[in-house]
Amino acid sequence: MFILIITVNFKKNNKDTYMARAPKLTELQKERLKRLEPQLKFAVAEKDIESAKRIVADIQSFLRPTGHITRLVQVKNWLFELAIEIGEYRYAEQGFIGNRKLVNKNTRLYLEATTLLAVCYLRMNKYDDAKPYIKEVLKNEKVIKSERTRREFHHTIIERFDEEAALYSLKCEQNERLDIDEIQKEAGLILSSSSEDGIYLILGKSLPKQTKDILFQIDDFSKNQLPSAERKMLPSPKDMIKDETAGKTVFKSLKRVIYNSLCDPKSEVYQAWCKNGLGIVLDKKYITGAVTAALTGLGIGFKALAVYAVALVIRFGLDIYCEHYKPTGLMEIRTR
Repeated sequence: MFILIITVNFKKNNKDTYMARAPKLTELQKERLKRLEPQLKFAVAEKDIESAKRIVADIQSFLRPTGHITRLVQVKNWLFELAIEIGEYRYAEQGFIGNRKLVNKNTRLYLEATTLLAVCYLRMNKYDDAKPYIKEVLKNEKVIKSERTRREFHHTIIERFDEEAALYSLKCEQNERLDIDEIQKEAGLILSSSSEDGIYLILGKSLPKQTKDILFQIDDFSKNQLPSAERKMLPSPKDMIKDETAGKTVFKSLKRVIYNSLCDPKSEVYQAWCKNGLGIVLDKKYITGAVTAALTGLGIGFKALAVYAVALVIRFGLDIYCEHYKPTGLMEIRTR
């Protein structure tokens, strides 16, 4: 009977009042969360959406009846962020819209759900749909009290918005053919004639005008939401579309779709690198194959990106690349 009363109250009262009345977690609930939340984070790391959905459904079964909506929303944000990463955009969109309705606007959870909803729209190339949420996140000064921490957060998410906009703007109907042999051959020629900065520069020069236009648009819009003093501490939107900087932004964005293929200790690429070194990896075209497959899976047939990305990963070596380019989910930031 007690559970029924709480559920009815949730429907009648506002969400803030309801969450304030949520009882403390029972020892059984704590124990189940202690077991299930690490399982969820592992499923997220493995990009295993079906396991993540089952775990969240299990958690929901014992948190929702007792009114622990805040903890449940936190868990669901992890699930819906994973949905973005594997391309289930509609599922993620509806999930974040629902989560935003369940928590107070001046909470970290609301800020995270709003940020990720903006990311979801950027991946869908719905830039105008993303902008109100970008604005809402960057205008909010109540959630993160520390000015220094807030500035760091703003810098991190603006970088994320830029990367998402730049990479996914390359999706188009008229794609180039991505031939692994050609890409590896061209990557080898670039490695023999260009420095690291030089590769970023020629990658930036090769980007379509549309990509730079969208990168400028999103970066300019995001930074215009900040106070002038904070805005002046960041690179200007015009600087962001200079060839070398734009090339770095696009290369950094690619880590979210190639990292697991290259850096998972169980992956064929990583094991071959560790056991046999660069020679066998190049001979088998492992890196080229992984990068090409990732771009093809995204619907990005942009040969220049494949060539320069392969060249850069080989230049770094997998040990350096995997250490410095590990992608961080938004929900991971608060746990650092």
